[in-house]
Amino acid sequence: MDSDAPARMEPLPFSDEEYAARLAAVRRNMEAADIEVMLTAVPENIVYLTGYHSLGYFTFQLLVVPLDHPPILLVRGVARHKARIDSCLEHVIGYFDTEDPDEATYALLGDHGLLGRRIGNQNDAWFFSPARYRKLVARLGVDDLPDCSGLVETVRRRKSPREVEYLREAGRYCAASLEAAIAAVRPGVLETEVSAAAHEALHRAGSEYLGHAAQFVAGPQAGLAFECAGRRPIADDDVVYMEAGGTHNRYNCMLSRTVIVGNPDRKWIRMAEASRDALEAAKAATRAGVTSHEVDLAGRNVMREAGFADGFEHRLGYSTGIGFPPDWGEGRIMSINENDPLVLEPGMCFHYIPDLKFPHQGGVVFSECLSVTETGYELLSEYPSEIFYK
Repeated sequence: MDSDAPARMEPLPFSDEEYAARLAAVRRNMEAADIEVMLTAVPENIVYLTGYHSLGYFTFQLLVVPLDHPPILLVRGVARHKARIDSCLEHVIGYFDTEDPDEATYALLGDHGLLGRRIGNQNDAWFFSPARYRKLVARLGVDDLPDCSGLVETVRRRKSPREVEYLREAGRYCAASLEAAIAAVRPGVLETEVSAAAHEALHRAGSEYLGHAAQFVAGPQAGLAFECAGRRPIADDDVVYMEAGGTHNRYNCMLSRTVIVGNPDRKWIRMAEASRDALEAAKAATRAGVTSHEVDLAGRNVMREAGFADGFEHRLGYSTGIGFPPDWGEGRIMSINENDPLVLEPGMCFHYIPDLKFPHQGGVVFSECLSVTETGYELLSEYPSEIFYK
């Protein structure tokens, strides 16, 4: 099922020079790990090393990266046309639904003279199950494969200027979505109606589908982690938690604000101010050379001093970049976390979200995405840093 690649319909998301640098950096990591052939099913890594992305990442797909041979992409047969059009690869192979993907993998490696090499697999891939792994190693006739987890991700940590621009575009979509959501808030309106306004503005601005569901939640439900809009009317004196997103070429940017409806207890305003001030403190601490721990501590101390430490139970932020559902962040690559020794470098991009959540009561949030520079940071979206009152 291999054939000549057709002409591209859209430009690749990277230049030839940037692609060559990415591939060379990954291969240096492979050599250091004594890996001759790397297998990865991570959709974000496949985008990064091929340009190809598809909603069909939940089916078996595998990128094969040898040290001395051009990368090869194996996809489900119905996806092979899109993969050839979207990617920069010479070798894209499709397997039929009536075929065993493990047999197709074995044949691919054999056809390209890669059997018998030191083959490693990225074992932390979300869409590569233990059952699939056991079948693959059995077909290859080995007991185990060296783990390649992190070999691509360490290269993805620092974004190129072009990647930062994609994040800025995503930030523009995100800001449009958040603005529409805030405008839609009033007593009696359903959370789903607020979400509908946000998503219409999001896609009118130019965004692709998000890597993670946006959150527009009011009242006590906002005190629950990862709660999304429901068929609940916004009430008088509600506090509305908003976390919007935007996506450009699969690069994701996020932006959050709190909306106060009516006259709720003043404690909610103090909480929202603490979230905003913690965000500002974390941003002020950001620059190349500081550690993740130092940035987290700057924001966490604000929460402690304000008396809300018990509502802030998670990391302060996480890396942002390429993302597919169920996750729009790169938190598996890097986090801004207490006791984390990671040293920030120019080009690293993060979403800082020091929100507060109290179960059965509600939640507040301020968040922004930024790119680390030598002397500080640059915001990836522009939006007023204020509490919105309705």
